[in-house]
Amino acid sequence: MRLLAPILLVTLLSSCKVFKVPEYKDFRNLKISGIGLKEFTLTMEMVYHNPNKFGFEIKKSDLDIYVDGLYLGKSFTDTLIHVDKKSDFIIPISLKADMKNIVKNAWNMLSHKSVLVQAKGTVNAGAIGLFKTFNIDYEGRHELSLMD
Repeated sequence: MRLLAPILLVTLLSSCKVFKVPEYKDFRNLKISGIGLKEFTLTMEMVYHNPNKFGFEIKKSDLDIYVDGLYLGKSFTDTLIHVDKKSDFIIPISLKADMKNIVKNAWNMLSHKSVLVQAKGTVNAGAIGLFKTFNIDYEGRHELSLMD
């Protein structure tokens, strides 16, 4: 039975019909640090919901972030995150952004109530020590509250 569990887990994680992609809910604790002439670091917590009947772990992520089609920077996570079945969970995000990309995006961010956010890259997830790399290609419109 112990030998069967890892095989069953890999089958579950690789099957699109069985594994449901976690649902984005919110972000919080947005902070800017390490501001320099060329780049700065943006950190936040992304809140997701696991709709699956089983838990898993996220080992790392490596994503390129775009705002209204313009490259903002690279997001990375390298902390092991345990995700319980049918529960909310938090992914801490750290994004190194180039100042010139912020200037390009500034007018769009200030003149519109929402922006199109895209994340493209990979996430490494699994359970029982077996991990698989999944491609991520997220796109969604997000409301901004910069001018309240």
